[in-house]
Amino acid sequence: MKHLLLLPLLALVLVVTGCGAGDAETNAPQEVVVTATDLAFDTNRIEVTADQPVALTFRNDGALEHDLSIMHIPVEITDTAEEDEAGHDMSTMEEMPELHVSAMPGMSNSLTFTPTEPGEYIFFCTVTGHQDAGMTGTLVVTAP
Repeated sequence: MKHLLLLPLLALVLVVTGCGAGDAETNAPQEVVVTATDLAFDTNRIEVTADQPVALTFRNDGALEHDLSIMHIPVEITDTAEEDEAGHDMSTMEEMPELHVSAMPGMSNSLTFTPTEPGEYIFFCTVTGHQDAGMTGTLVVTAP
C-alpha cells in the first residue's frame, strides 16, 4: 500500500521539476558571436528575440581597431564590456551609441544586453572610415 502512495507523489515531483526546467532555458542568454576582420564583419545580419538576454562576444581578428555599435535601440545593458581593456577612443563622436562593444586587434570583448522592442537596428564600426568601407549590418529583434 505504501508503494502505491509513493508512485503518485514521485510522479508529481517529476512533473513539477520538469516544468521548472523550461523556465531556466527561456532565461538563458542568446549566444551571439561577431568577428571583425579588416574592414568587415563576418555577418551582416543578427537575429535575436526581444525581452530575452543576449550574450554578445565581439572578436577582432583584424589588424585594425574595431567596434560594434548601435546608435539607437531600446535596450537594457546587464553586463558591460571592459572598455579599459579595449582601449577604444570615442571622444570625436557627437553622440554616444546606446549599445557598444570594442576590441583591439587580436582581442575579444563581451556585452550582455536585453533588447526590449522588436525592430531592425543598424550596427556598424565607429572607427573613422570603417562604416563607409562596409562595416555595417542589421540586428533584427523579433517579438517573443
